[in-house]
Amino acid sequence: MLSVREMRQLICVNHYLHSIPSGETIFTQYEDAVIVFSRPANPNISNWLLGQDNSVWELSRMWAPDGHRKSLLTEAIADCTGQFSRAAKRLSSGECHALVSYADPHVGHSGAVYRAASWCYLGQVDEGRCYVDKTGVVVSRRAFHKSERNLTKSQILELGFSELNRPGKHRFAKGLSRWARGRIKNHPKNHPLPLGTG
Repeated sequence: MLSVREMRQLICVNHYLHSIPSGETIFTQYEDAVIVFSRPANPNISNWLLGQDNSVWELSRMWAPDGHRKSLLTEAIADCTGQFSRAAKRLSSGECHALVSYADPHVGHSGAVYRAASWCYLGQVDEGRCYVDKTGVVVSRRAFHKSERNLTKSQILELGFSELNRPGKHRFAKGLSRWARGRIKNHPKNHPLPLGTG
């Protein structure tokens, strides 16, 4: 079993975002896969999904080594969700009733692993913006708005970055309580994946 430090390093080196979300996080492992849960970047997602604040966490990072067996990530999502549920009960920051996660089509992710793990598909979020440096490395907008570093769009462009519009991410949710599963099942955005997706 890997330590939190080792899992953090694996994600930072190998995940396409090369970072861990700031704030409260829970690291989990299933075989060779590592999954990170964190407080959502969007503070309104809990109210949007469940109609109450601070009841939703995000499956924010997932990684497994290249060449892993086909069902590993689906099994890891199921197992690590259980690990998270048990760990979340010990948190002092309130009860978690549901999880959300996003699949980024810009990097070829369709969310098939979430569908296979019985998560509900809640549509595609609005198109997003990011920046690309001169070597082609993609940098999220949030990277320019951390702590005292809060750059305007013109300042970012002056640094040599180009703005890039990306297709919106696919959003998935998983209820951890009967009440939350009912809310998600009846959510107006809950619908099957588009034909031919994932």
